[in-house]
Order: sequence, then C-alpha cells, then structure tokens
Amino acid sequence: MTTETKAELKQRILLNLGKGKGSAVLGKVLAKRLSEKDTRYIRLAIIELIEKGYPICGTARPPYGYFIAENADECQECLDQLMSYLKMIALHHKHLLKASRNLINPFQTKMTL
Repeated sequence: MTTETKAELKQRILLNLGKGKGSAVLGKVLAKRLSEKDTRYIRLAIIELIEKGYPICGTARPPYGYFIAENADECQECLDQLMSYLKMIALHHKHLLKASRNLINPFQTKMTL
C-alpha cells in the first residue's frame, strides 16, 4: 500500500464511520464497503487515526464494531475494555513465563501433569 493509498483509506474510513456507539460498524462490513480484501489494513489505518487524535472506539459487546466516540463515556467504556484486555494478556504472559521455566529442553512439548 502506498502512502497516498493509506491516506485515502484513512479518509474513506472516517467518512464511513458513524458517530456514537449506536452506529458501530463491523470491521468486515467496513472492509467490504471500502473494497478491501481483509480487515488488517482497516485495523492498521484505524490505529494510525487514533494516534493522530481521532476518538475511534471499538466494542466487543453489542453493537459490535468501530465508531467515532460522541462523548467521554463512550471513550471510557472502550478504555475500560482495553484495560481488561491488557490485564488478561499480562496474566497470560505471567503464566506462560512460569510454564516456560519448567521446560528442560526448548524443543520439549510434553509436560508431566
């Protein structure tokens, strides 16, 4: 994807996202609307838009999808969800690190239970 194409994609994403949680759009639907083959470029462009200051949120609860936050409460709900993911990943990391210390050989795949 060229820089110009990325900029155009980001602009088209902004034009296709609604304001408020009630207008959330699934990544698959957004990709289809924008004629993108998969959602990866959509996700990456949304991350870049957020980094530039656009309050784009995503929900894992109905209504599912991406939207431009209308107010601080919508942003906070998204932030709380992201914090929950971070805690889950940190816990996963902690337990996997502990489990990895039990490996005698880095290629060992069987553990005694």
